[in-house]
Amino acid sequence: MAKIKWTEKKIAQMQAEGLGEGKLANYKPWIHVRDFSSRGRARRIWSVKTGRVHQLLSDVEYQVFIALEWQSNIVDIREQFPLDRALTQDIARSLGIVHPCYPGTTVPTVMTADFVATVVKDGETTSIVFNAKTAAEVEDPRAVEKLEIQREYFHQLGFEHHLIFDCDLPPSNMANIGEIREAPLRPDELEPRPGYFDDLCQRMVNDMPAAHQQMSLLKYCIQFDERFGCPPATGIRVAKILMARRILVPDLSSPKLEQEPLSKFVLMSKIVPLRAVGGA
Repeated sequence: MAKIKWTEKKIAQMQAEGLGEGKLANYKPWIHVRDFSSRGRARRIWSVKTGRVHQLLSDVEYQVFIALEWQSNIVDIREQFPLDRALTQDIARSLGIVHPCYPGTTVPTVMTADFVATVVKDGETTSIVFNAKTAAEVEDPRAVEKLEIQREYFHQLGFEHHLIFDCDLPPSNMANIGEIREAPLRPDELEPRPGYFDDLCQRMVNDMPAAHQQMSLLKYCIQFDERFGCPPATGIRVAKILMARRILVPDLSSPKLEQEPLSKFVLMSKIVPLRAVGGA
């Protein structure tokens, strides 16, 4: 249930506060997790790519978000992106669809797209829109009507618009991406010394080619900790930082990634520091 009491005055206030505007770390989602008194599967997650915390309202939104974040040609992701009400109301009338209103009011809803991704291709930057749904959600005729308004909205604006279902996302890939993306340092996390993980990443890149290639990644990382005097589980985190940096390339479809032999990973020869780009 929403905690906000929706009125035209409240909407004007939110617009004045810049909600739904900005890019990267400066973007302000129209809807936040805090706006709901009960949203059991909602979560706030930090992104190194954008340099901010993202507001995700369901499991499928989380899955789609991390899938988009993983793509190297996607440089920004704006969630809970508000649509222009005047245009959505015009489109609803033209389609013969009743425009949604906030529950218990006659205030027309500010419709939102789940994600607007900024994509770079061949040196050109464009925006692509994604909505994340479960298969069950689109069995509701009303939900389909709302999606049809959005489809026409973005068609008129000339944006690609894609609907992604939870069943489109391979579970093993999503689980592996979810673990890998947690490995890099958070902005509030302190290293034992400056450059600690960068140094270990370089050490692992230099060391791994000499290891027995049929050894599992996990066993190698345990031995890495022992040989270089690292706290337990440091090595596997370093390996996942290298994956996040695209230096150690995994088979994301593996259901037991840490148990895969080293021969299943492709090791690149360079170190590329992964930094938050928000606000740059």
